[in-house]
Amino acid sequence: MSDEKIDLLVVVEGEKQPRLVASRPEATVKEVLGLVAEGTGRADLVEVFLEDGDEPLIAERAIRDILKELDKLLHVATAGLVKVTVEYAQKSVSRTFRPSATMERIIRWAIQPNELAVAAPVEDLQLKLGKDVVPADTHLGQVTHGHKAVTFQLVFKVKPQG
Repeated sequence: MSDEKIDLLVVVEGEKQPRLVASRPEATVKEVLGLVAEGTGRADLVEVFLEDGDEPLIAERAIRDILKELDKLLHVATAGLVKVTVEYAQKSVSRTFRPSATMERIIRWAIQPNELAVAAPVEDLQLKLGKDVVPADTHLGQVTHGHKAVTFQLVFKVKPQG
C-alpha cells in the first residue's frame, strides 16, 4: 500500500465553498465519503455524485478510475432529491434534481419549450435566490442549506451599455 496522496476537490451539500480532501489514489467512493463525513463531522452525508450526475457513484468503485474518465467535481450529499421551482413572468415550473445539479443545468431545463418557453440563450440568463444571483457553475446543494425544496427566479443578465 502506497503513502501517495491525491487531493480531491469535493463539493459538500450545505457548504458554499468546495473543500480539498486528501485521499489515497486507490481509495473507493465509500472511503472518500467516509473521509468527507469525518472531516465535516456530518453523519448525514451518504451519497457521492459527479457534477450534474443523476445516479450515485458505486461505493466500491476506485475514485482514481472515475476521475480518469471524467473531468468533473465530486459532490457529496445527503439522501434524496431537491424539489426545484423556477419562476419567470408570472409562471412557474417544478421538478426534482439531485444536489449535484448545476444552476446551468437547471436553467437549461427551465427554458425548454414545454416548461417556461424562454427564447433566449442560456448564457443570457441567471437564477436568483432571494436577492442573490447564483453563478451558473454553483451546485444546487451549495445553496439549499440542507433543505429539500427551493424556489429560484429566472432573470436576464444585466448587460453593460457602452
